[in-house]
Amino acid sequence: MSDAELRERNLVVVRRYIDAINRWDFATKRELLAENAVFEMPYAPEGFERRITGRDNIIAFVETVPAIIDAENLHDLRVETFYSDPGEIVAEYRSDMVIKPTNAPYRNEYVSRFTVRDGQITRFAEHYDPIRLVVALGGNVRSGAIATAPA
Repeated sequence: MSDAELRERNLVVVRRYIDAINRWDFATKRELLAENAVFEMPYAPEGFERRITGRDNIIAFVETVPAIIDAENLHDLRVETFYSDPGEIVAEYRSDMVIKPTNAPYRNEYVSRFTVRDGQITRFAEHYDPIRLVVALGGNVRSGAIATAPA
C-alpha cells in the first residue's frame, strides 16, 4: 500500500470515529479502537480522568456521556496526517451541545491527535479549553491578579 493510500485509509478511520461520537455509535467506536488503546484528555478539569487505558475501559467511560450531554454535535472537522507518519493524525473540530444537569450550552474547540495502526486507533488525545467545561457544569473560575514587585 502506498503512503497516499495509507494516509487516506487512516483519515477515514478518524472520520468514522468522530462520526460515531456524534451518533452515540458505541459498536463502531469499539470496532475502531485497538484493544490496548489509550484515550487522553491532558487538560481535563480536576475530578475527570485524564488517561483511560484499554478499549473496554474507554467504551465504559464514553457510554456514560449521553447521561450528561444531549448530543456531542462535533462539527467543522478538519483532519490531516503528519508528513513523516501517515498513521499520526491531527483533527480540529468544534462542539455545540447542552449539559443536561445544568441545561447550559457548551461550545468548545478541540485539537486532537490520533495514532492509527493497522486500521485501528491506538491513541486518541483530546485537547480543549477546560474552563468552558467547568462553567457549563455549573462551576466557576476566577482570574488571579499578577503581583508586581515594588519599584
